[in-house]
Amino acid sequence: MDSFRQALSRLEPFEWLGLAATGAALWIFFAFAHRLDEASGIPGYHWRVVGIIAGIYGRFIPVALLFGLLVFAGAVRWMRDRRRAGWHRFGFAVRVFLSYCALLLVFRVVNFYVPVIHSGLRDPAIQRMDATLFGRQVADWLEPLVRPWLTHLLTGAYISWFWLLFFTILLLVWRSREAASEYLLASLLAFYSGYACYLLVPVIGPGYTLHFSIPVGDIAPVFTLDRFAIPRDCFPSLHTALTVVMFMYVWRHCRIWCLLYAPLGVSIVFATLYLRFHYGMDDVAGAALGVAVSYIAPALQTLWVHRVHNGARPAGVPVSWMQVNEARWRHG
Repeated sequence: MDSFRQALSRLEPFEWLGLAATGAALWIFFAFAHRLDEASGIPGYHWRVVGIIAGIYGRFIPVALLFGLLVFAGAVRWMRDRRRAGWHRFGFAVRVFLSYCALLLVFRVVNFYVPVIHSGLRDPAIQRMDATLFGRQVADWLEPLVRPWLTHLLTGAYISWFWLLFFTILLLVWRSREAASEYLLASLLAFYSGYACYLLVPVIGPGYTLHFSIPVGDIAPVFTLDRFAIPRDCFPSLHTALTVVMFMYVWRHCRIWCLLYAPLGVSIVFATLYLRFHYGMDDVAGAALGVAVSYIAPALQTLWVHRVHNGARPAGVPVSWMQVNEARWRHG
């Protein structure tokens, strides 16, 4: 029991956040299972969700583990001179991996259950906001720009967001433990806040609700496979929110990399509008969410450290969060 308590005491805020979100997702899964079955017309349909999630993990985890082994092989060579610090980085990477596994679980449960928890759509309200703020629908403004080459370019930018999320973690991990932990908390706060908004403000986006004379092409099937209904996950735009979070943390800790993140980030945000995944208000809300969590996360991280240490300075350990983590990171 003591060892279990010690293990819990070592969990960081982003891990506790993941545990809380996973618990909430499991509650939703069982509490609304009968409503999902009724909506689908298939008894026991909710158990198919389990099979779909298991299939995703079956495809995702082997690839992720192979990538992790390659990274670990490189770390082993680096650890010849800094063995203890290297092993701490590897252990931290495992914890990050598990946190994102939980994130994927929560995301899938939310996407399946939004239609049965909130059957209505809020697209008309978002469209009215766009018309008021931008004069007309943003997708209408962008329609004259549609070109096949631009569609391919922005589709690549949109998809690159997934890889950029993990590259940012690696970049910050090798910079400092404090930077990586804080970024993880901020990014997971953005993700889980967005998922909560999906339940409250279900929106499917302009690509499904507006009519256009010029088709832009459709990569939506890649993101809608095995879903019970069209995903109602547009408000806020998490592509925009996480792009803002990534840029702010790279600006704080690895500023030279902003030469890459700035143009790529602008391309990603523009792609969400050009590809008709999001309304303008989705991106406005996403940007606001990204800025908010980027300032909330440091405060929560500092508060957590003070609570863990009961507001006192442990013997031989510096007081600030950055110094505490850097001491552990560098010296084990």
